Amino acid sequence: MKKNILSEVNRTREIMGLPIVEQRKTTIITDTIKSDVDVPIPPIKGKYSVGDSNPSEFIVESVNTIINSLPPVAKDKLDKGKLQLVQITVRAGASNYWDKTTGPTQFDHEIVGDKYEPTTDGKGPELSEDGYNLNLELAELRASTYIEEIEPLLEEEGVLVGDKLSKIPQGMVVDTGGKNDKDTCTTDCGQVLILTLSFIYTDTIEKTIDVCLPEIKITIGSKGKSDGHECDEAVFKVSVNGTKIGVANLNNTGMDLEWDTNKGPWIRSNAHGKGIRTMNNTWKKGRVTDRKFGGERSWTGVIDTTNPELNWGDDNTLTMTSLVKTESDRQGYRMSTVGGIGMSIVCSENPQGPIGTGGYRGQKCGSHTEVPYVIIQNTPVTEGEFVSVYDDTPNIDSVRGSMKTTLLLNLDKCGIPIGGESASVE
Repeated sequence: MKKNILSEVNRTREIMGLPIVEQRKTTIITDTIKSDVDVPIPPIKGKYSVGDSNPSEFIVESVNTIINSLPPVAKDKLDKGKLQLVQITVRAGASNYWDKTTGPTQFDHEIVGDKYEPTTDGKGPELSEDGYNLNLELAELRASTYIEEIEPLLEEEGVLVGDKLSKIPQGMVVDTGGKNDKDTCTTDCGQVLILTLSFIYTDTIEKTIDVCLPEIKITIGSKGKSDGHECDEAVFKVSVNGTKIGVANLNNTGMDLEWDTNKGPWIRSNAHGKGIRTMNNTWKKGRVTDRKFGGERSWTGVIDTTNPELNWGDDNTLTMTSLVKTESDRQGYRMSTVGGIGMSIVCSENPQGPIGTGGYRGQKCGSHTEVPYVIIQNTPVTEGEFVSVYDDTPNIDSVRGSMKTTLLLNLDKCGIPIGGESASVE
């Protein structure tokens, strides 16, 4: 059964009154989306004196109209201080009357229901063109003045207004029947402002992730006789994402010979009384042995997750491949250098044959039927200070003699096993 032992370690430390060891976490922005929204505002009725462009009589009320017109997503961003005004278009109106000398003027908009529709019917020669130009100039002044006055009021409401705000003032002359704003216009005198405001806001998607330093330590081992391991068919290539990181030599019987720097090569007799020389010492690195026949063996390697050859990412595979040979020779068994990394037995495909014709202990030789224990440690706090995040036996069965690569675990970027059952792959 797989398990994450970090929580169990912390539970024990908590009982003992020791500090809790936690995987560091950090919040990162995984995605940024900039969205645009155009907000049309209902027509704002102006309250101007004749020939005036000052919006003070109605501008505060118009701010409420603007804020209430925002769609829910824009209101949400406004509440969070993330709504920015990037463009404001204001089309202000004036009536088609200037003074007694001009009389009714030409116009370019007419009232249709509750809308102000453009028209080309108001440019007839019977209407004053000079008065039209004066009215259009007044309307444009009303639009530009309103923009300047509304900016600080929107900022007070929490809208972000940058230096690059696009300001588009426009004027229109509305057909009111040539009525004077002050004296004779009792319904709609063309004093209206049509607004369209363009906003942008930024959405950020945040994700909390575990943080760890680049070192991850992998230990593969066996308790020997106590967990049923007593043989010399336990030499494995250990790989991460298909790249070899080391060799785990867990042999623990007649062929478990290694270099003793004090005494030189070990010499020991095998089960048949023949002297066996020491193995190649190139797999000594990271190997731990109690030097007992049938005893404990383990191998430890450190993964440098910054090594580009490992292609380390969010989902990584830890695999083992048996390096035990399965061919026979004339002697029936012999020692062999496996890939230049050490010695292992080469056995016959005839497990029942007598000595000299094949077989090893009366069994077909090859890899183990179970994977040994695996310990994974990472460095979540300080480089070189390892914390165990996995300590268990994947227990993946394989046919004896199989030379397949076995997937032990899938590891996340911190070396912590992630979901899914392990399986054997070719």
